[in-house]
Amino acid sequence: MLIVVTIIATVISVSFPALTAGLAGIRLRSASGSVASFLTSAMNNVERHEHAAAILVEPGQNVLAVFTAASGDEPSETLKMPQGIAIEGEENRRFLLFPGGAFPHITIALRNEKGARKTIEIDPITAVPKIQ
Repeated sequence: MLIVVTIIATVISVSFPALTAGLAGIRLRSASGSVASFLTSAMNNVERHEHAAAILVEPGQNVLAVFTAASGDEPSETLKMPQGIAIEGEENRRFLLFPGGAFPHITIALRNEKGARKTIEIDPITAVPKIQ
């Protein structure tokens, strides 16, 4: 019984770092998809409701927020990054979206605690997100 427990403990201790690295990668891919969906949703709402909006990227707070005239000082939508995922950058950035106009070139870089990085880029012509 003691030998079986020792073998199981050894297998777990060897595989644990690989398992946590895999989970960090999954979290990063999931967060990248969430950011792309969030940005697409904001652009679709601008076009559908024909009202301007501002997307605020706050790296210090790890948050993306959408402000509209109707929402005032409070964001109409927010997206908080999950534990272990950080938005790269030092300063807050604001992107203005206008109905019927071209969307700005938006690039947001995310990284996880292991140092892996994903970039979400919105093509200003097609408004399609690209995750790299």
